[in-house]
Amino acid sequence: MEFEIKDQQYRTAKLSVFDQLKVSRKLLPVLSGLLGDFHGIKAAADGGDVYKAMETALPKIAESLASMSEEDTNAIIFPCLKVVSRKHLKSWVPVFSEDSLNFDDIELMDMLQLVARVVGDSLGNFFSGLPGKETADPSLQD
Repeated sequence: MEFEIKDQQYRTAKLSVFDQLKVSRKLLPVLSGLLGDFHGIKAAADGGDVYKAMETALPKIAESLASMSEEDTNAIIFPCLKVVSRKHLKSWVPVFSEDSLNFDDIELMDMLQLVARVVGDSLGNFFSGLPGKETADPSLQD
């Protein structure tokens, strides 16, 4: 998937199935804090306003990440950043290697957007299957 952030072109690949498992295990507690806002975020995304959805979700994700251990945070961020490249001159350069960003102009919210794009692309099917609102089984009602 290719996209642009602050006039820079980025490209992501999907996480491997093993990295998907690792990242999803660490993200579930983070995302549980977003469930109250899930319908608003999903409505914005379903309406085609991905930026509005991210604008709503990213501050909450940043707050949740702040309460996580460094090890858990890195278990989410590092695998996601490892599959992102940025167009530089005429080639694509990895944005992350050896536990360090390769571009000094990537700020925190930019980095979180990159991670969110990878998560959405790689784990979107998994997280879309999470229950939004429980409803009673009509066959069990009198």
